[in-house]
Amino acid sequence: MKKRAYKFLNRRLFQVLLLYYLVAYIIDFIATLLIYNQNEELTFVLEQLIIQYLILFASKLAYILAALWLTRSFFVKKALKLWMFILHIGLAALLSFYTALIVLLVEIELFSKSISVTFESIYVRGLGGLSFNFFVYFSMIAIVYAYYYIQRKEMDDLRTSTLRAELLDSKIRALQAQLNPHFLFNSLNDISSLIDENKTKAQNAIADLSLLLRKTLRLKDSKLVPLKDELLLLDTYAGMEKLRYDDKWELVKSIPEGLEDCLVPPLLFQPFLENTIKHGFSERHQKVKTLLLIRENAKYLEIDIINNGTPLQSNPPVIGNGIGNILERLDSLFQGSFEFNISNDHLDDEPFSGPVVRVQLKFPVLQTFELSSSN
Repeated sequence: MKKRAYKFLNRRLFQVLLLYYLVAYIIDFIATLLIYNQNEELTFVLEQLIIQYLILFASKLAYILAALWLTRSFFVKKALKLWMFILHIGLAALLSFYTALIVLLVEIELFSKSISVTFESIYVRGLGGLSFNFFVYFSMIAIVYAYYYIQRKEMDDLRTSTLRAELLDSKIRALQAQLNPHFLFNSLNDISSLIDENKTKAQNAIADLSLLLRKTLRLKDSKLVPLKDELLLLDTYAGMEKLRYDDKWELVKSIPEGLEDCLVPPLLFQPFLENTIKHGFSERHQKVKTLLLIRENAKYLEIDIINNGTPLQSNPPVIGNGIGNILERLDSLFQGSFEFNISNDHLDDEPFSGPVVRVQLKFPVLQTFELSSSN
């Protein structure tokens, strides 16, 4: 990439320079023709003028290309200093006197004019063309500087974007690596409480945990998964919890058709259900029901996780590691374009009626065909 970006006068840059130089030269040629036409000398000098301009075009172009090579070399080395500006002024002035010398030689050698090549003759002619040569030289130099500046900026932007993406991937992988042990420890604690109560349920829970771990390991490098796959993981996890709580805990899902291919972070729901079970039961709440409500609204996925367990005891509530991990992953994946809220609420609709705890999530809808660009 670097060699391609800094290749001396690549085709695109050369075409721009050549076009600009050609237009400037044609304008100067037309202006000269108009001057001769006013003096009624056009028919006598047109042929000589064309030859002279063609030779000057090639010789001046060669000179400017050599100066541009120096410009490119110093630019790549980041040697844009005051002395470089002074050098360009000197090269622009030298171009005018170089042009004067070429004109004198052409007139002597091709048109047999009796002119002496002296310092004074070169000096006088050079001063006459100084303004035009300064203009052409610095204009082409400016084009080269602008071109390489844009090239460098594009490379820097690409490098920054690549580094940002790599950093984002690393952060998400680190967060997912934290989530798996957190989930495993909590699940093992749940299973350990079953061993003395019901060994058969404990064995079934271990089997379900093994199945769930195999599924989560397949998601190791996935930043986003289809909702249908995430719901299968959720069902497996809910089955494990039902072994422990039986009819004391119930999960109800309300998900319209057509959202199966929407993308969500893996293990998105599990920490919230875990939190519901951990904090929802109390002496006054012997049975806990959880509702998972998902809907699409204006290209955003809106998720409500509602439970009728113990209300929140603090405002704002304390966010644990599991939910905090989810929020960090959402922030990394959607660059802050998501919403989260957890609060006490009151419902009068089925399947709930009365005080509830409501978790609300909202983030952009992505479809499965976008999964390749997200992973």
